[in-house]
Amino acid sequence: MAVDQSVRTRFASLRVRNAREALLDPSANALLESVRDIICEPTRTQIVRALTRGPLSVGELASTLGRSKSATSQHLRVLRDAGVVLGRRRGRVVMYSLGTTPLVAATVQVLDQAASMAVD
Repeated sequence: MAVDQSVRTRFASLRVRNAREALLDPSANALLESVRDIICEPTRTQIVRALTRGPLSVGELASTLGRSKSATSQHLRVLRDAGVVLGRRRGRVVMYSLGTTPLVAATVQVLDQAASMAVD
């Protein structure tokens, strides 16, 4: 019986060691911060979805979302600071578009997949 317990303990230790190796290190975890900023906040998710169709101004985004310009601007600031969206001034208007980082592209793919699953 003692041998059985010893073998089980070794296998459990191996499983725990393998699981620990799968954990993200702090730098990889920090890279995901922008993804969390999108996925964990519904308004930001909708902003990203709207911007997949092309650049929009704050006013256009606010109208699309049915929110105030002020609330929309606050969300855009968070997304801009995280590198998810880029703002380009055209005269007096700032046009927002999605960033081109791999994590933004992956996030858009996740959102697209969620949208297609909801339709099925």
